[in-house]
Amino acid sequence: MVLERAFEAHHGIARWMLNSAESVYDVAIGDVFTIAVDDQRRSVGQVVGEYKSALYVIIFNRIFGADQDPSLELEDATGSEPLFTRLIFDSRFRPGMWEIIGHAAADSERNLPAFTYGAAEVDGVKITNFSGSEVRHATECESKKIPRRAIDSPLILERAIQAHHGIGRWLPAFKEVRYRPGIASAKLFD
Repeated sequence: MVLERAFEAHHGIARWMLNSAESVYDVAIGDVFTIAVDDQRRSVGQVVGEYKSALYVIIFNRIFGADQDPSLELEDATGSEPLFTRLIFDSRFRPGMWEIIGHAAADSERNLPAFTYGAAEVDGVKITNFSGSEVRHATECESKKIPRRAIDSPLILERAIQAHHGIGRWLPAFKEVRYRPGIASAKLFD
């Protein structure tokens, strides 16, 4: 009897893990999604790039009420001013979390950043395009302005959006995910 219960418990956990893994959305470049700000408002974002197993997303400065259907205004929403950007894991793209509401052309040429790595003292700072397929030495100015590649939990974006809209406290870490206009990766590697 004890062995039977252990077997059932083990398989129940395995079924739960399988079901939770299946509920992650299949996310693609161009997908437009919403993030809950609170019970009454949702923010809109878009996946504009992929790097290995991470997604580069832009959160737009556009809010929809709970009673509005943002999928009817996809082009308008994705044409809004960017508010936050980050390379993140896909763990929040699940039912009840970040909902995919449609698909629109992603402006990857304009929105995908370049990144830096290395140190000036050891063979210099390098700059790489978004995909990592092209590399060159960075100028002194580029090494100071262009960020280093970092992949974060999507929760930092969610909390930053909520704090921006008055829900929760603004933390210094949120400054790192704020959109900063810069030179797109495509422009640096023509």
